[in-house]
Amino acid sequence: MPVNPFQKFQITASVPVATIDYGSEVAGYPYFNVESVSGKVQIEVKYSEQFDGLSSNFSDGPFPIQVALSNTYRVETFEITSPGEFQAYLLQGGQRWQSIRLLTDGTVTFSAVGFKASVQKLDINNLPGSFQSDDDNLNEIWKLGARAASMACVEKGSQKAIWDVSDDGAFVRGMRAGISFQGAFFKDYTLEFTTKIERGGIGWAIAHPIASPAKGIQLNLVGNQPANTSFVNTNTSLTPPNSILLAYGYSFVNVTTLTSYMLDTFNVPQDIQENTWYTVKSVLSGDYLAVSINNTQVFNVSLSSYYIGGTSIPTAGSFGFGGWQDQSGYIKDVSVYSTANGTALYQNSMTNSSVVLAEYGVHENFESICLDGAKRDRTVWLGDYYHTSRIIGASTSAYDIARGTLQFFLDWQLTDGVFPYDPPIGYDPSTASNAFATGGGGQLAGYEIYDIILPDYQILGMISFCNYVITSGDLTFASQTWAQWKLHTEWVLSWVSPTIGLPVFTLGFLGPGNSSSAISCALIQVLNMMADVATGINDTASALSYRSFAENITTAVNSLLWNPDLGVYSVSPASPNDFSVASIAFCITSGAANSTQVASSLAALPSLQLGPGYKDSTTVNSSDPSALIAPNTNGFLLSALLSQNQSNTALALIKSLWTPMISNNETSSGASWEYMGVIGDPGYGLFTSLSHPWGGAPTYLLTEWVAGLRSADGAAGIGYKNWIIGPEAGIAMNLKNVTAKVVTAFGGSLEVDWNVQGTTMNVNIQAPNTTSGVFVLGKTKKVLQGESSYSFSFSIS
Repeated sequence: MPVNPFQKFQITASVPVATIDYGSEVAGYPYFNVESVSGKVQIEVKYSEQFDGLSSNFSDGPFPIQVALSNTYRVETFEITSPGEFQAYLLQGGQRWQSIRLLTDGTVTFSAVGFKASVQKLDINNLPGSFQSDDDNLNEIWKLGARAASMACVEKGSQKAIWDVSDDGAFVRGMRAGISFQGAFFKDYTLEFTTKIERGGIGWAIAHPIASPAKGIQLNLVGNQPANTSFVNTNTSLTPPNSILLAYGYSFVNVTTLTSYMLDTFNVPQDIQENTWYTVKSVLSGDYLAVSINNTQVFNVSLSSYYIGGTSIPTAGSFGFGGWQDQSGYIKDVSVYSTANGTALYQNSMTNSSVVLAEYGVHENFESICLDGAKRDRTVWLGDYYHTSRIIGASTSAYDIARGTLQFFLDWQLTDGVFPYDPPIGYDPSTASNAFATGGGGQLAGYEIYDIILPDYQILGMISFCNYVITSGDLTFASQTWAQWKLHTEWVLSWVSPTIGLPVFTLGFLGPGNSSSAISCALIQVLNMMADVATGINDTASALSYRSFAENITTAVNSLLWNPDLGVYSVSPASPNDFSVASIAFCITSGAANSTQVASSLAALPSLQLGPGYKDSTTVNSSDPSALIAPNTNGFLLSALLSQNQSNTALALIKSLWTPMISNNETSSGASWEYMGVIGDPGYGLFTSLSHPWGGAPTYLLTEWVAGLRSADGAAGIGYKNWIIGPEAGIAMNLKNVTAKVVTAFGGSLEVDWNVQGTTMNVNIQAPNTTSGVFVLGKTKKVLQGESSYSFSFSIS
């Protein structure tokens, strides 16, 4: 039932469900204005990006991968006893759809429902940056990335703390456990705490690595669930009264890529009453786990007796507190000591908010940041920021948040220069950095995980910094933080083998870590970009050094990775007959490939074509119906295609991969997607993030290549001091009317408005008169400088 803020609606036993369509992605704290209520009223509210989520038991969640300062669950229940406005305590990070189902036999009338915004309120049709053409589909596709960035980029303090801390302890609502960074290196320990259940139960986690893999032993104490306070939709099959649940993984239920194992349920030999304090003790000793309530043992089990996919349950790692959906309760007087000898390891009364919130990662966000996605993972992935940083420049111009994101990485930087690949948003980097760097589990325990997991994200993060400086012109920030960026660059270059001249990481995202063509070419690209930034801040020595490194790596790439038989760059020396979208893309956009290699590489693309786009590499099985198409990597490719005037192929890719994001009303969020399936549906089903900026490359590429509005190459283009209008792709796509605008660093916007009438092209350009530009189309070239407005026409026959 679509509604607006001025249309009231009623749900009754005969019409028990209302469905609200917000039209596009929204984010915030749910609120409900109740005009009237009669009888006993409990409502179940679901939130979902896809319409089908409203028909699923858990909607499109839960999302137990991170605390993320939002509700882990996408279903919550409320009891309404009086008219007036009430608000959910926990944030819902992103959804288009909402349902409200009456669970009881009363009646309730709502005068309004909605969300108290947790993101900036932006009019997507009136942004500082814009693109408009006579192709409505392209216009809507341009908006996808803009909306995704506006939903993912949040201001400092806008994502509120999710625990209440008082003299009664920490009040914890149902959520993925907030984990103490203080216990990152604990093992064979006893955790003791007092708890008072307010509703349903209370959860805790032990042997939980603070870093990867972010999963551990999950426990939940379920109370006696008295009828007068329990919700009627309580899942008593999963959470039976007076019991303790035992699971391993991320949660008590499986969630797509987040595997969890429900191991056991134990009866508690006493009545666990609400609003009553109990002392809970969990004892880890070797392979054994024992739990007691008020010194009465509930169970003592051998963890090796449980199956978790063929491996053993790890028993090292930290601890924390959370709960299942709709549960809530207090945690107080937490202590940890050695099981073997009783040595005290940790103590916290849980009554000091200035200590507790940051320690458990539930503090409001410390910095303005861009998350990877609105609903999940809601963490600041270093490599994912690549596309977001460019989308901002072409659309929202939220440079304060863009700069905050980069500062956030710098705040987490280690002394050797490396950044975390996904710093969480609720921890204080000044205290938690070491725990996250070396607090991994299993074989990662004790190692600096940033050397091992996604090290090529360090390169993509550097590119994001350069993109920010080039589009914003913020040379002040670049100068102030340059020492840290140079240190980071030194860390990356330390992985370049002196023997073969290629980076030899352990693993990678763009390709295999060792001698990957995609990673090597991305490194070439960023070294040249860093040289441009160095030139902009007058660090000539660094500029020369970075360009020299880039030249040497280019030589090595073409010597060791070009496969003349295939006519394409091999994924790596170990896989000479395989190639990938990322290797083709970055080896073109970095300039590593010469014109012959470019043409040959592009000719190999059809063998990667799959469904609506291109599969990541030749190693992907095209017959696998679960294969994923990544708008992220296809975005890298789209940039390469447009830079080489492959306009028809580029347009075909835009239309085939991004049109499904706007064409199906039940899956369209108005924002770009994380993954797509081979038939054009969300790639991970309901779990898929449908507001993910890494899928929004057309937003900046349509501006840059179709409208033709881009900064000049090199340091001269920083902040659009010098610019180019080159709309060759737009003309090749047979567009007749295009306008675009970006914000410059020189007191105004750069705007272009061109149209074609017959064989005549009419061009109008607005720009700050302190900037200079060149219009280029075919043989037509016009140098433009010293004015704030330029208008001209010419024949394009």
